[in-house]
Amino acid sequence: MNPVRHARITLLAAALAVAACSNKASDTEAPPLAFVPADTAFVIANREVIPDATVDAWSRQMQATWPTLIAMYETMIRSAPADGENAEAAAARRVVEAILAEVKTRDTAARWAEVGLGPKARGAVYGIGLVPVVRVELGDPDAFRAMIARIETQSGSKLGILDVGGQPVWTIDVEKLRGLIAIQGRHLVASMLPANADETLLRSVLGLDRPARNLADDSAIAALERAEGYQPYGTGWVDLRRLLALVDNDPGYRAFAALADETPAPLDATCRAEIDGLFAQMPRLVFGYTRLEAGRIDAAARLELAAPIAQSLMTLSTPPPGSDAPSTALYDFAVSLPVLKLKDFLLARIEPVVAAPYQCSTFAEWNAKAVELKGRLSQFVPPPLSDFTGLRLTFDRFDWPQGGNPDFAARLLVASSNPQALIGMAQLAVPELAKLTIPTDGTPVTLPAGIIPNASGFAPEMTVAVNAKALALASGGGDLGAYLDAPAATDGQLMRFAFSGAFYTLMSDLMGRFGAMLPSENQAELATQRELYALYAKWIRQADVRVNATPKGLEFKQSVELAQ
Repeated sequence: MNPVRHARITLLAAALAVAACSNKASDTEAPPLAFVPADTAFVIANREVIPDATVDAWSRQMQATWPTLIAMYETMIRSAPADGENAEAAAARRVVEAILAEVKTRDTAARWAEVGLGPKARGAVYGIGLVPVVRVELGDPDAFRAMIARIETQSGSKLGILDVGGQPVWTIDVEKLRGLIAIQGRHLVASMLPANADETLLRSVLGLDRPARNLADDSAIAALERAEGYQPYGTGWVDLRRLLALVDNDPGYRAFAALADETPAPLDATCRAEIDGLFAQMPRLVFGYTRLEAGRIDAAARLELAAPIAQSLMTLSTPPPGSDAPSTALYDFAVSLPVLKLKDFLLARIEPVVAAPYQCSTFAEWNAKAVELKGRLSQFVPPPLSDFTGLRLTFDRFDWPQGGNPDFAARLLVASSNPQALIGMAQLAVPELAKLTIPTDGTPVTLPAGIIPNASGFAPEMTVAVNAKALALASGGGDLGAYLDAPAATDGQLMRFAFSGAFYTLMSDLMGRFGAMLPSENQAELATQRELYALYAKWIRQADVRVNATPKGLEFKQSVELAQ
């Protein structure tokens, strides 16, 4: 993507995101949810404003990182090629520069309020059919209009103006697409849709024709929050079956499809029924915040699954030791890996397809792949691979001085129903290990020097420990006894990874080390990514992400402790 266009779109999205923190609308004006159809296929909304303490903490954090963020965008603009730039691209560059000039000093809530964007708001992102819409409350609509006027003056480019039923709308045309921005009362409304969209669709997107049933009256979001323990600051869903129902039947879909060089053929009854059958197994994704505080953010999501699939997934939960322990490591990864159960799970999904192949031509390749995959999965899985139940990898420390070897502390745990088989396999592969006595009570043993192949002059000291559930290795220190005995998760965990903010600093350093070998044209993009990692390192103290199998479906839980 052209860097100028990318920056322009990103900054516009950022402005709209900040608008989601504006003041509460007057009591005489309908809330944003009143414009969201009750049957929308996708939505995320905050019914209430974010608490003051949380806003204050985020504002302080943003103020500390704002100069870095602005500098990153300025670098992107300067690195964009200008030679041979056409009139449209030149105008886009001037607009982006004007936006940056307008926002570069707005690093506090008070300064954003000067352009109509206060610290808190209600808002929603939702679908009118398949067309995405953003609607948020503005603190001062006139101040926002004045900001747009200054951007136009400084850039020398006027936004397009469209009249839809008496409603003035700013437009931004990008090839065959048209961005819409409108102010209705104290609401800011934005959307992106085909430039050839008819007035009926425009009126629906802008909310001039309100839905007969809306989410303000329906209370479906409030009900979801009560059921899942979500906070009212960003709850929503993506309804996959509803999205399928809109294909071919939605004015927005037909408008987007018309942009394609080759209009896609409509789904026939067979394909529609078979795709709907697939989506019936995973009909909806729901999500929300369970904790939103000054120093911590907890978010959750669930892919709803049909009961038979959910129950089958639950049998795959065999988390290794330590998968439930709090972690302050640089990086900590754990995964359930019951090889034989995983094989049975996949066969159970594939065998019905082999027995009764899909009739929809879209799935022809999948039918062939299913037959091939069944043949591979039906083969015998020998030990010790068949004994695997889980895996855990932890990096406690990692340093790599210039001109020297890496210095790190890391631990690896392989959970197994037969750890002794792992030792036997290793002793066959490395005869020197056969001379080493390894207790099975978890007592660590140091491996003799020279056992680990040393081709590069780098051979750190390593220890090994084994108990009835797992085998563990460590390099650079670390308590293997505690590592083996740490508690395993009991909540259906399939995968968990945790990391500290310092992990992003490490990633930035490694990218700088290896990035020097990249072509010069890739250096600017790499520098931008490193700046992002530097921001993440400032924002995050510790993060923990878990994936669990539950009777309701596949759950994703994320907890982020923010740096103070």
